[in-house]
Amino acid sequence: MDTMSVVRKNIGWFRDSGIMHPADGYWGVAERIITGLSPDARAQVNRSFPFQTELGGGVTVLEHRRPDCNFETAYALSLASRYLGDQSLSSAAHAIVDFCTKRSGLRCTDDIPQKDLWEFYQPVRKPTFYIDDNSWVITFLLLLGRTVPAYREMGIAAARKLLLLLGPYTEFLRTNGVRLFPDSGKILSGLSTNPHWMGLVTMAFAHAAAVDPQTDYAGFVETYYERYALAGPPKDDRYAGLSRRGLPWSLSEYAYLTLTASICAKHFKSDRIRSVARTAADILIGAQQEAGNFPAEHGESPAGEHLVDLIYTQNWATLGLLHAAILFNDDRYKTAAEKSLELLARIQDTSTSKHFNGCWRGMYDIQKRTWGGGDHYEGGAGSIYSGWTNAPIMLAFLFSVTGETLFSE
Repeated sequence: MDTMSVVRKNIGWFRDSGIMHPADGYWGVAERIITGLSPDARAQVNRSFPFQTELGGGVTVLEHRRPDCNFETAYALSLASRYLGDQSLSSAAHAIVDFCTKRSGLRCTDDIPQKDLWEFYQPVRKPTFYIDDNSWVITFLLLLGRTVPAYREMGIAAARKLLLLLGPYTEFLRTNGVRLFPDSGKILSGLSTNPHWMGLVTMAFAHAAAVDPQTDYAGFVETYYERYALAGPPKDDRYAGLSRRGLPWSLSEYAYLTLTASICAKHFKSDRIRSVARTAADILIGAQQEAGNFPAEHGESPAGEHLVDLIYTQNWATLGLLHAAILFNDDRYKTAAEKSLELLARIQDTSTSKHFNGCWRGMYDIQKRTWGGGDHYEGGAGSIYSGWTNAPIMLAFLFSVTGETLFSE
């Protein structure tokens, strides 16, 4: 497998597909390209994401700029620049971050409770602050902040604010033992103990704790991994994934948990968190199929043992196992991650269309050996994400050969 060839092809997709227009990153990166959605899914997309550019041939760019997608893409391009010796990639990464921090209005500067957090997307329809998106932004701001102090300060400010706003939620968890915050969504959105949500918060707090030792992030993180990380969702949790193998969480959640617990275990030097990371990673490798995929189970994705979900599962599982392999020095996790990377290299899009060539779409059907399996309005084969799918997968390939990681130190 020629890893850097895979990375170059994906960079070509970012530059040529229309998802990053202009291709120098000046106006950031769109959330995704959509194609071939069912009428119902397309109607829901039109209601939720009305900022669109038709590229022809049934291909549409959803033009809203999400900070998590932009920071994930910027970091992937920045890392690729270092190892490919292509200065234009570093320039594009800088332009994307500059757009986010200076031209987008995504960072809340108003004197409201969410000041210093980041909006869901731009153009803003109504103020919405998701905890998972903000966690990715904090993580990448602090990674980029190793060389740019202004980004570090933004990351610390957002982490402190997220911790402050989660304070009542944390206390409610301790005193009432339930997993949903009353009136969730009024201040923060995505308030759930699923690893996709709260696990990502703990990852961001590990990064914040590494540069902001005067703030106590450890108490929140340790409470989460002690009481909730492996407990599964309550029955009324609308964010719950679909577990199809008698486990509390879906495989998507264990993928997130493998990544976030590995990062937190290393920073906080916690045996309890290490145990959670081990449990999640073992579940993943036990479920991995011969082809290298982890069966699709996420609630916003078509489900099936033969389906490769590249939005909610395969991407995060690969990143998680790469980190678990380092944390535990365990060849089983390294082998599973390599098997997944080999699958991802095999299925990378080879279409002649510039809108698709070099990308990973949202779902692949192992049995039919083609993109497919169905579509929902956010998950499925017809959604091709910048962040979430392509940038994190590019990072996984880069990490596999460079030794770089998402560890906080």
